Amino acid sequence: MILLCFVLLTNATFIGAAEVPRDRFDKANQLYEEGKYAEALNQYLEIEKTARHWKVYYNMGNCYYKLYQPVRAKIYYLKARRLDPFEPSIQKNIEIVNKQLKDNVPSPKPDFISRLLMRIESILSLNILSITLLLLVVIFNGFVFMLIKRGKNRFILYGVSFSLILVLLFTGYHIHRVNKYNRRNIAVIIKEDAQLRSGPGENNTVLFKVNPGLEVKIIDQGGNMKWFQVSASSEIAGWIEAESIEQI
Repeated sequence: MILLCFVLLTNATFIGAAEVPRDRFDKANQLYEEGKYAEALNQYLEIEKTARHWKVYYNMGNCYYKLYQPVRAKIYYLKARRLDPFEPSIQKNIEIVNKQLKDNVPSPKPDFISRLLMRIESILSLNILSITLLLLVVIFNGFVFMLIKRGKNRFILYGVSFSLILVLLFTGYHIHRVNKYNRRNIAVIIKEDAQLRSGPGENNTVLFKVNPGLEVKIIDQGGNMKWFQVSASSEIAGWIEAESIEQI
């Protein structure tokens, strides 16, 4: 427990990504260390408008926790986990926050294949994937240019064919990653006495009452976008009003 508390009290203090304003990030960290959590949070919120990084979300979760807002803290820890699912400090803080919430349904652990894919995605970021795809396109164009200038040659034909296959594969994977990145299929209950119903609409039967802070998976959404079908576990599932959840 001492270790967990230490993790929770310690902000991530370094960001190497160029898109995050380092001076503002350092200022926010300093305010946090001084115990000025609301002021630090305002700085992180400004950073969030222009940049997304797991360390920013992680530190925002810490601020909300210090301000006695465990539901908001969990939301931002989950946002951090979405960007870096293998960072152990994020999961430890989620577990600490869960102990303060009424509903604590543990998330199912991913299988080996899912974890392998998540590991690949954590290593091969979208930026790296985009740069790799661009380089492959340049290489493919180079082989095509050589084919036009030098005519048919076994080496050149192999180069054109192989580079084209790689371009197509990486293009498909890039599209998949972008769609997955934009798809927000995790949410947190934010409304008191929220109800899971048997269908999208208040005329349907109430199946469960759930409390703020419960993490749910979005399965489907109604045509009017006002209702979502969600699942917290194999036993807890149903339709809920959109205003009762916040998507991660």
